[in-house]
Amino acid sequence: MLNKIFNPDNAFFRVMGVLVDVFAFSLMWLVCAATVVGLGPGTTALYDAMARCLSKGNTGGYLRFWSSLKANFKVGCLAGLLVVAAGYGLSKLNAVLYAQALGGGAMIVVFLFFRLLLVVLCGTAAWIFPVLSRFTFGVGGLLAASAKLALAHPLVTVALGVLTGACVWVSYVYWLPALVLPYLWARAAAPLLERVFKPFMEAQGEA
Repeated sequence: MLNKIFNPDNAFFRVMGVLVDVFAFSLMWLVCAATVVGLGPGTTALYDAMARCLSKGNTGGYLRFWSSLKANFKVGCLAGLLVVAAGYGLSKLNAVLYAQALGGGAMIVVFLFFRLLLVVLCGTAAWIFPVLSRFTFGVGGLLAASAKLALAHPLVTVALGVLTGACVWVSYVYWLPALVLPYLWARAAAPLLERVFKPFMEAQGEA
């Protein structure tokens, strides 16, 4: 009886293991993102751990997170700062266009078009750190490769844009979901992106 209760394969322990992963990985990402300079490396590490370990049911996800964080810190840091700067500028432009759209007229159409463009830009930015987790690039090459992949796979880009935009908005309005959304974002993004990465990974002889 006790063997069944304390068996690690017991449904209770499996559920608890998943919950621990959800909060632990999200917290690790939040600690990295809170420093701003760690946003890019943290996102790269989170995706890497998810794609290579957790989504495949393998162990070692936490070690993978930290090894990826260190290996990709320099490029991820620079790319992350560029994304933060672009995001800040776009948020200010969004506020200006929203205020003008409240006056009605043609500005409503301009604002709606900008919002659609924002989804595409969010989706394009969402490619950057998963690409870095799988391939070796400098900052310029990373941004160029991510943009090319985003253009070549528009449906994936739009899906990533909606997913990323929703996570950012929900976390901004309600802070509590931020404790789980980083994990859920990576978990949802991995299947979309790994299908695209697979042929390139196989060409490099990687699983």
